[in-house]
Amino acid sequence: MTEKRSRLGRWRRRLAVVAALLMVTFVGGSLLLSRADGPIFIFSGGPLRSGEVVDLRALDWDSLDAQHELEMEIVGSKSSLTLWFSVHEGVPYVACDLDCVGGILKRWPQKTDVDPRVVIRIGGKRAEGQLVHVPHGTAAYNAVRAGRNRKYSGDAGGRAAAETAAHSTVVGLGEVITGRAESEEPGDRLYRINVRPTSNQSTEKAP
Repeated sequence: MTEKRSRLGRWRRRLAVVAALLMVTFVGGSLLLSRADGPIFIFSGGPLRSGEVVDLRALDWDSLDAQHELEMEIVGSKSSLTLWFSVHEGVPYVACDLDCVGGILKRWPQKTDVDPRVVIRIGGKRAEGQLVHVPHGTAAYNAVRAGRNRKYSGDAGGRAAAETAAHSTVVGLGEVITGRAESEEPGDRLYRINVRPTSNQSTEKAP
């Protein structure tokens, strides 16, 4: 009995050490990511610091649309992430595709709804912007969604095709699990990236 208790005690101490190491690793990793110059792979990072600062309108978005991703800093939360994007009539759009508001997890749209200011980095350049929500069912929403679907439909093959297939499966399954599939309003959110207005300009609403 004494030997069994001794073995149990050793295992408990080992588990405690492993748990402590995991906690230290998690906290240290989170701290490093929060101070990083932008996101790292799929992980959120800190504010965007490097890159030539330009006006959002100076970027050639029609040409940039050939790229799959951009980096977006959420000014209010001092964090950044990597997002797919699409361009419609020379204007960039980003989207959150699964259970973006009112869900179990807090997603980035919940942060930008409080403070819509963002910084965009793409092609080594940074530009200030502001997100404007594009409501479901509007002409703008339908047109941008159609273009986004074409861009990531996999016609280009390779990574785009694989990621799109996997992404669509996850979103579809997620909509069922979260109950969004039976909801009147889908769980996705679409945003237009506008030039950030000056303090004397009112916040624009999407049509």
